[in-house]
Amino acid sequence: MKSEALYKTKDVVDYIAFIINEFSSKFDIPVQQAFNYLYRHGGIEFLDRHYEVEHCDNPLITLDTLQHICKQRGGEL
Repeated sequence: MKSEALYKTKDVVDYIAFIINEFSSKFDIPVQQAFNYLYRHGGIEFLDRHYEVEHCDNPLITLDTLQHICKQRGGEL
């Protein structure tokens, strides 16, 4: 059972890292800045909480969703 949970955790981390890189590319900002922005404005929390749905969605839609969520929480990208 523990190894199953470990694989799920790894999948979530891999997915979040992928989305951070895509966010970085979309806004032409360094990856560290993208992570900091998403973390500060709730994007990382959103991805973690909604992984089961979001990882099945088109990454472009996820990026738009993150932009909207972060903007609602004070983000300016």
